[in-house]
Amino acid sequence: MKGATRMMSGLLLAILVGGGASEAKLNAQSGPGEIFTVPFAFTAQGHEIQPGTYEVRRDSSQFLITISNVKTGEKQMFSVRPEGRSAVPQKGLLVFQGCGERKELGEFHVRGTNLFSEMVDPRRRNSPEVEGCSHEETVTLAAR
Repeated sequence: MKGATRMMSGLLLAILVGGGASEAKLNAQSGPGEIFTVPFAFTAQGHEIQPGTYEVRRDSSQFLITISNVKTGEKQMFSVRPEGRSAVPQKGLLVFQGCGERKELGEFHVRGTNLFSEMVDPRRRNSPEVEGCSHEETVTLAAR
């Protein structure tokens, strides 16, 4: 009886330790998250996103980012293309392309690395709003 109890205790301990290790691995795999306060409405791959405070996190696959509303907890995932550049930002950055009041999320730069995620949105290039824009601007927001 004592042997069975000891064996069950050992098995339970192994499951708990293994579960904790896999949880730590999952958390470590997702990219670093950054908190941004965005004072304007914007779109990401055609989805309207209202002004607010958001956590932007790169997924472990590097082909997805998650934008989470800090206040409501609502999460949305978007396809991105991992890219690199020589400059290394000290803070996380969001880069928007805009025409007038319309702003489209274009890039998420990861703090302290030369990595950034470029949004994948083939509709943007052929959009009538983009073609009819006489003055396209770039807006960059730094993480808090």
